[in-house]
Amino acid sequence: MGAELVPVEEYLKIAIAIFALYIIANIFIGIYGSRKTKTAKDYYFASHTVGPWAIALAYGATCYSATLIIGYGGLSYKIGSAMLWIAATNILIMTYLAWVVLGKRVRKMQENLGSYTIMELLSQRYKCPQVRPVLGIIVMFSMMAYSVAVLTGTARLFQVIFDIQFLYGLIIIVAVIGFYITMGGILSTIYANFLQGAVMIVGMVVLLFGVIHKVGFTSGFETLSSEFGKEFVTMPGTGGWWFLISLCLVTSLIPWGMPQILTMLYSAKNTRAIKLAIPIVTVWSFVVLFTIYFVGPMARVVLGSGVEVDQVMPTLFRAVLPAVGIGVVLSAVVAASMSTAAATTLQASFAFARDLLQPLFPTKISDKSILKVSKFSTVIMIAIAFVLSYQKLGTIADIFNFGAAASCAAFVPPLVCGLFWKRGTNKGILSSTILGFLTVLLWTLIFGLKGENFHGIQAIIPGQIVGWVTFIVVSLASKPLPKTLVDKAMKY
Repeated sequence: MGAELVPVEEYLKIAIAIFALYIIANIFIGIYGSRKTKTAKDYYFASHTVGPWAIALAYGATCYSATLIIGYGGLSYKIGSAMLWIAATNILIMTYLAWVVLGKRVRKMQENLGSYTIMELLSQRYKCPQVRPVLGIIVMFSMMAYSVAVLTGTARLFQVIFDIQFLYGLIIIVAVIGFYITMGGILSTIYANFLQGAVMIVGMVVLLFGVIHKVGFTSGFETLSSEFGKEFVTMPGTGGWWFLISLCLVTSLIPWGMPQILTMLYSAKNTRAIKLAIPIVTVWSFVVLFTIYFVGPMARVVLGSGVEVDQVMPTLFRAVLPAVGIGVVLSAVVAASMSTAAATTLQASFAFARDLLQPLFPTKISDKSILKVSKFSTVIMIAIAFVLSYQKLGTIADIFNFGAAASCAAFVPPLVCGLFWKRGTNKGILSSTILGFLTVLLWTLIFGLKGENFHGIQAIIPGQIVGWVTFIVVSLASKPLPKTLVDKAMKY
């Protein structure tokens, strides 16, 4: 290893103090959210009360977590500076275009149809109650995979920074997340995410300047090329073109096909709040994304070769930052992880309570009862995520890519078409959702998580192709939906 690490005892007290302040703030947010959460609408989408700054930073903190900072930061150490292309596609497609294309329409369609979840919105838009439990199962599956990736990465961070056992780090994170999301639902999650988004951007700026101070800017790239090889500073890096394209696609489609992020748009006060949030979230995303994909390859210059991928970023923090900086960046990474884990776990519980359980007993379970069930099921989902995370099933990036590909295959085609194309049908969404999801599962099973057995093509690509083609072809071959239903849903 090429750099001397700051001893744990030099930063331990400062890091714990900063993190303790952050935890206390989250506890107050949980209490505030519980007092404001009186109805199912409050719990599921904050009754349309969230302004542009809160929703912008909550969106960013939910999109970018330990999956990005620890998982993809470590992956860029392995692949090289070609990973900066992921930052470019994410800023354009994942952030700016997602808000411009989806923001206003998702918010208005939700209001037109009175839906509580994305699964409910799609089933109402296509008059297809059969698809709601199917989507609910897919969401529970993909969100659990995502939660496991994030919790695993965060616990590993604690293991390195605080020099404690993996299990203890996992217990701390799960306890804090469980408190504020079961207390206040989406309202607590959004305001906690707002705090986390603010902490994240401060932490990323500190990390960026710490690495530049250590290796320089242009000189860092020169050293990377001369000492480790030109493949680390040229396209497509060490992973190949299809691998890089797959990564760009799977990360850029996150908000287009993952309900925990789309639900953030539900919570906006109005469409004006969404419009005002666009420049905020775009600038925020640029700072965070550029930092991660710049410092990841530079970690090879600082640390040398041979560092385990998921240990790269925690080790880098200890190599380039002073004690206070380690505390700030630690809080930033934990903030990112907690925001995403909270949103994904909450979304899994929504899918179980409202999209699986309530349709089975529509006349027996009221919204008030479902609110209680949602809180209880959230605890169950957290417990399951805890157990699976303890098993250390794989790297953060691999688990995330799999869960995201599965969710995007099921949601992206019917959602985008449902917002812009009036010809989509109930048979189209049902067949597209099922076949797209199954394609991802089978492709991963046959060709591997990284697509290593087929030119590095990951499951996100065939999943999208099958989902889109199936939806369009089956919709055109089946009976159109009633015009009054479509007009009501698409009244923007």
